[in-house]
Amino acid sequence: MKSMPGPEIDRSDADRGSLRRWATVVMLVGAAERLLLWLYYEPIVYGDTPSYLRLAGQIAGLNLRGYDGTRTPGYPAFLAILGEDQRRIMLTQMVLGWLISLLLLWIAWQMTGNPVLAGVVALAYDLVPALTLFEANLIAETYTTFWIILSMAILVFMIRTPRGAASLAAAFCLGVTSSMAGLTRPLFYILPLWILPIVFMAKRETIPRRLARAALYSVGPIILLGGWLLVIYRSYGMLSPTTMGGYQLVQHTGAFFEYLPDESADIRDTYLKYRDMKIAEFGVQTNAIWDAIPEMTQVSGLSFYGLSSELARLSFQLIRRHPTLYLKSVAEGWVWFWKAPAYWRPEVLPAVARGLMRGWVAIGRTLEILSNAAFLMISAALVVSAWLRRRVGLTIEAVALGGMVWSTSVVQTLADHGDNPRFLVPLQMLVILFVVWAVWSWKGSGSSTRVLDR
Repeated sequence: MKSMPGPEIDRSDADRGSLRRWATVVMLVGAAERLLLWLYYEPIVYGDTPSYLRLAGQIAGLNLRGYDGTRTPGYPAFLAILGEDQRRIMLTQMVLGWLISLLLLWIAWQMTGNPVLAGVVALAYDLVPALTLFEANLIAETYTTFWIILSMAILVFMIRTPRGAASLAAAFCLGVTSSMAGLTRPLFYILPLWILPIVFMAKRETIPRRLARAALYSVGPIILLGGWLLVIYRSYGMLSPTTMGGYQLVQHTGAFFEYLPDESADIRDTYLKYRDMKIAEFGVQTNAIWDAIPEMTQVSGLSFYGLSSELARLSFQLIRRHPTLYLKSVAEGWVWFWKAPAYWRPEVLPAVARGLMRGWVAIGRTLEILSNAAFLMISAALVVSAWLRRRVGLTIEAVALGGMVWSTSVVQTLADHGDNPRFLVPLQMLVILFVVWAVWSWKGSGSSTRVLDR
């Protein structure tokens, strides 16, 4: 594909005035909604929260020697800055959510030039309960979403700004913000890798100029992500963003752990005991590994980190010998990724509001699932059909956005088969934005400042 100039979006004074009105609506609706959330909801602690808070305490106390590498440091550092007050954390995450909606308004405006569509996209974030209610959850999704949406906004700005210092500065900032997403959730270590070729291709410039922009962009990932990999490698001998890789792989291979040879019988049989209990209780083996770790370290004589490395070795052995079973688990995890669940606690709401909220959550989840299905069909069609790409006027922003979602959907299921539906939360609005852009482009025959064509 080569980058081609396309028609400029016509932004009249009336459209700009309309955009300002929509921005006012988005700000007011978002503020009112979060005020209600603040008054009638409360911070929600999940299973992951204690580990984040523990690591935040170590960072706040400058006790980095005790940092165990079970989490990347982005969210713990965020919590360390805010302190232990859960209401303060919730309030800050609501402010980030309010900013996310405004960033989405600007991105959608740049991609479509339509203030109404931009407003609808921004309000979708505020009015889909699975997204706004997450701002009260003391886990990393809202913070991750902020860095991803901010990265998308900077990428669009970089593509559309004239060549020069502003474009180079945007590239550098983009490297930092995309790296922060990776430091918050290790799944998004892939984000800077995906964006790099987009940064290189973004403008029709000389090769030296493109290389200079790509080099500035790469500073952030090399220092932040590469530096953290070096910390984990030097501390634990693992070339991984966290020390949890072996345990996460067992979420796949645990389904056929009985095929391990007898020389691994102690680890194998211990895990199978916990797996069978989990299946008897829930019907699936998912997350059995977390219950099994204490006894597995005892029978194996390995440390927590040594056991993770050994489980990674055993899992790769199983994958090589039984690739079909692994791929079946991978496919299932990929399907789960698109299920769009809502993580919330109705019991903390006043009784009169619970029924209304349940209906609202059901409507929002239906919108998400329909958007996910539309995204898969539209993006797949764009890949296979050159005519369709020409018809919609495929933009480099749309390629960046769609590829970001697709690459994440694949990588998340290759490495883990646990809470896969939660991995989509930071990308859900990009899915909705892509669908809105595609439908608008089809009806309007596309309009953008950068069009990709063969």
